Amino acid sequence: MRVNKKEARLLEEAVDQWQKDELLDRTKADELKKSISSYRNEFDSVAFYATIAAVSCALLAFGALVLDEKWIERLRKLFAFSEIFIGFLFGAVAVLLTWIAKRRKRKYAYASLANESFTVLVALTLGISVAYFTRSFQPTYYYYGIGIFIAAALYGFLAVYLQSKILWTCMLLALISSWATQTYAWSTPPSHSYFLGMNYPLRMVLLGILMIFLSPLTQQHPSTTRYFNLSWYAGWIFLLLSALFLSVSGNLSYDVWSAIKQGKLFMWAITYTLVLSGILVYAIKQKDETLRDIAIVFFLLNIYTRYFEYFWDHTNKGLFFALLALSFWLIGKKAEQLRKRLSE
Repeated sequence: MRVNKKEARLLEEAVDQWQKDELLDRTKADELKKSISSYRNEFDSVAFYATIAAVSCALLAFGALVLDEKWIERLRKLFAFSEIFIGFLFGAVAVLLTWIAKRRKRKYAYASLANESFTVLVALTLGISVAYFTRSFQPTYYYYGIGIFIAAALYGFLAVYLQSKILWTCMLLALISSWATQTYAWSTPPSHSYFLGMNYPLRMVLLGILMIFLSPLTQQHPSTTRYFNLSWYAGWIFLLLSALFLSVSGNLSYDVWSAIKQGKLFMWAITYTLVLSGILVYAIKQKDETLRDIAIVFFLLNIYTRYFEYFWDHTNKGLFFALLALSFWLIGKKAEQLRKRLSE
């Protein structure tokens, strides 16, 4: 059954209510939900792309004004404002924008895309505020990671308060940035290549594993349940991307890595391929289609990476891509056959 998004939501709510009233068992309710598919009408498409354009322009404007022109610094020096004053100023603006965003959520509940895009302003002003507070208390980079971690905590709180997936995404990105920045500050000088014996890719792999294991915690509270999928799949994407870099570099510093032949890191590539295979099998068994697709995408990236690592200078380019096209065609054909068997 194909209906628009509003009708699909109403039907799903009706099925949930029937299940609560014990008119349907869970198996039948799941079957009914799976039979409901929604489509995006023309107005939804216009609203979606307009929102993407608005968010993109806001980010470009922020970059042009703050990063290029540095108008905040110019105003601060012109009026002799301290960095902590700028932090308080933008903090106050962030509080005001949060109040406006909450009010919009209540007054214009139907305008979900517009409300969500408005939270970008909250994220930007809060980020500026925390940055200036951090600079005012610590002029060096040694504790910048802790400042970013505080920003991540504030993004998480506001994401729950405003029910905003954009702010939750900002929280995840801030956590990654915090870990990267702080472990760099605490790593061994002068090259800062290792932290507790781990280079950058290995540190990021460790964080990715932690993100995956912690993401189910979002399901333990009603206010964060809606963020489980975002946290779960973001963790997998970050883990597999970090592991891909690790499979290329190994646990080596850049100076050592650039001085050896790539063939010496072949076991890292094999290990990454085996891990991908295990994740793909796990996703298929769990019937997690999104994770399955993510694993397949990284399989393709893995193949391209290995080719550029080992065979780019030694094989015919046309022959390689012809074999690659044939292998993908066979994979697609087998996938269609498997999907047909499962649907029968």
